[in-house]
Amino acid sequence: MKALTKQKMYNVALRFSDIDAYGHVHNAAYFHFFESARVQYFQEILGQSWDWQKEGVVLVENHAQYLIPVYFEDQATISIHVTKIGGKSFTLAYHLWVNGKEHCRGTSTLVCYNHTMKESIAIPYKLKTALNQ
Repeated sequence: MKALTKQKMYNVALRFSDIDAYGHVHNAAYFHFFESARVQYFQEILGQSWDWQKEGVVLVENHAQYLIPVYFEDQATISIHVTKIGGKSFTLAYHLWVNGKEHCRGTSTLVCYNHTMKESIAIPYKLKTALNQ
């Protein structure tokens, strides 16, 4: 997917519990890596005081494509960037790297949501501005 924004890079903290019986990272763990990168990304672009109850998000779709296995001793990084911004939703893309080689790629679609009112909302101005940076 074409990036709308510059990618941000984050280190991946591999846990022993991420490893499966075959000695490599279990497929479900990649979604935890995506989530961790997303949390760091949101903290970076919105700060710590963002009101996630009133101007939150819900994850509505997650995809991963596994290219090369990742092992516990690997030093992995993950890049994240915006590929689509709509009225209420946006899509983030991820690329997981080990020693300059892409091992996994994926996407997540998130819908902005007011958890207090229990309804979807338009992407808040501050978030939309930050996503477009």
